[in-house]
Amino acid sequence: MTDGNLPKAILYSWPTSVWSTVPRLCLYEKGYSEDEYVVRYVDITKGENFAPSYLKINMNGTIPTLVVPTIETTGSGVDTRYRSLRDTVTICDFLDHARSSSSASLHTDKPAPTLAPATIEGKALSDAIVAIIHQTTVDPNFVALSARDKKELANKAADGPGRSLSLRREALRRYLEEAKQAATENTVAPKDGGLTYEQKIVNFIEDKLQSNEHIWSLYNGQAGEENEKAFFDISTQTWTEALPDAFSKLETAIRGPYALGDQVSLADLHAISWLTRLVSIAGGEADATGLDTLEPYVGKGTLGPKLRKFWDVWVERESYKKVLVPATAAFAHMR
Repeated sequence: MTDGNLPKAILYSWPTSVWSTVPRLCLYEKGYSEDEYVVRYVDITKGENFAPSYLKINMNGTIPTLVVPTIETTGSGVDTRYRSLRDTVTICDFLDHARSSSSASLHTDKPAPTLAPATIEGKALSDAIVAIIHQTTVDPNFVALSARDKKELANKAADGPGRSLSLRREALRRYLEEAKQAATENTVAPKDGGLTYEQKIVNFIEDKLQSNEHIWSLYNGQAGEENEKAFFDISTQTWTEALPDAFSKLETAIRGPYALGDQVSLADLHAISWLTRLVSIAGGEADATGLDTLEPYVGKGTLGPKLRKFWDVWVERESYKKVLVPATAAFAHMR
């Protein structure tokens, strides 16, 4: 991806971000060396690299983001220009194509397997598996905050999820005040009559704050009984209907032992990151026993033999131990 004379790609990440683990797994499975890229951690609750520098690169504020130098603009005497890739699918596609057996001249001792499926059928199956995992109804970020009754909500509010929501709320309020001040100080209006960069930042943070405020009010007893009941109902449906349905579809789709057969593919990276986070939310460990902790939540027998085999082969992989085991340990502090 780079040599000593070219700027490195930067992966904006955070240890407890479930989707950040997908490109990190990809980097490891593709054989990238640590001197070929930079991982920069972003924590919105503490303001680390988030505002304003991170927003200048990524107006969507999403994690992960991979910022890469464009090859055609990195020559001698040319100002380096970057482009940012802002979702796990796009990032991993880029990483997969950017390093091949023929292009890995810097580190010939490291493998560079092709992770994208080689056939149209394989591509369709891979896309289907990724689509199942990225359904909004089984979003692990919601699952982590979900509560099925008042007791579970009170426990989470007093623990990691509640603390994280409050820290995020405080940080966003602080960022919003700073952004409003910057917008006030900038008196140069865009020629097209649109919003200034500073005004766009204000709108962006206001949207983030509003989204956080909804779940914060539930966690702090300010949402009202009706909203609480709706939240409990959706949380229950997520565990008893949406997740079992997703597991059933994956059981049908997975060829075994990996998602598409005998070799690791891009679909695997999404599936194992998602599954590991769900296990962690249920209080399980990133080891051979992990899936057993999910059964009390989703129902006995919901996790079929192919899913269990998939889990078993992945927890033994080196990339899993290097990326997902530490991520699970970090996430445990937020439970």
